[in-house]
Amino acid sequence: MKKWKKIIINKSNRITKINKIKNFKYFCEEDSENYGNIDAGYDSNRYYQNEELFFEFYLKGKFLIWGKYLKKNLHLNTKILSIASGRGINELSLISNNFNVTCSDIEIPKCYEKSKKLFGNFNYINFNILTDTINEEFDSIYAISVFYIFSYSELEKIFYKINKILKKDGIFILDLGGSEYNLISFFFYEVYLVIEAYIIYYLSKLLNKKIGLKVDNNFGYRRTNREVIKLANQFGFELIDLNEYDYLNELKRSILITKIIKFFPFSKKFFIFFGQKLPGIRMFKFKKTP
Repeated sequence: MKKWKKIIINKSNRITKINKIKNFKYFCEEDSENYGNIDAGYDSNRYYQNEELFFEFYLKGKFLIWGKYLKKNLHLNTKILSIASGRGINELSLISNNFNVTCSDIEIPKCYEKSKKLFGNFNYINFNILTDTINEEFDSIYAISVFYIFSYSELEKIFYKINKILKKDGIFILDLGGSEYNLISFFFYEVYLVIEAYIIYYLSKLLNKKIGLKVDNNFGYRRTNREVIKLANQFGFELIDLNEYDYLNELKRSILITKIIKFFPFSKKFFIFFGQKLPGIRMFKFKKTP
């Protein structure tokens, strides 16, 4: 396990330190194209005119990968719980295909009412996985790109609680929201990206440009696959399958690599090959054991 520092290059002219902050509400990302433009605003009516427009705008990038996996590994006519659903992009895709999904988050988003008008009535509950309880059981539970923010002790509570609300032989699907902790990821995140960011920052000072940095020293945690599987085994889960996807977008955190791919498209194959050690999506599929 390794603490994850996140550096964001923005249009300020200073370095902002962000310490001891965890965002439990919604996962936000600068790269809106690859993350389905989830930062477009919860009060916007522009993309809620019809289902086609909604999915055209939101269901892209990583959401497409997650969506295909969920449709393949979840089953109709079963009770499904989504943890930290947020806007519910993948959830609404499943619901539109007749899956029985209950959405949950620590706050019900403002777009919930617009979503019901567009997709029909569906369940969305206030649920904090760390502190709240649910008095019902589910056949399947999934959590996408959220558990990276939790400490080891918090994950212990989460796995225990999921075991309690999952039916016998139930399925738990988990994506950690980032690449595995290894030597390559350490070098890329902790060394290369830091050096690149500060070079850009100080060059902007020399060129009198308004470019600043935000440094979040408590963005979350990167864990090895072995750590996750071992923890799950301790709380009554058996690994059924592990699939890795998205070998490019973690590398696109680098401005230089993004520019190289843009101006030299043939380099994309090389970076995808290199990025196999930095998969942006790791889908764990667990089964509750007796």
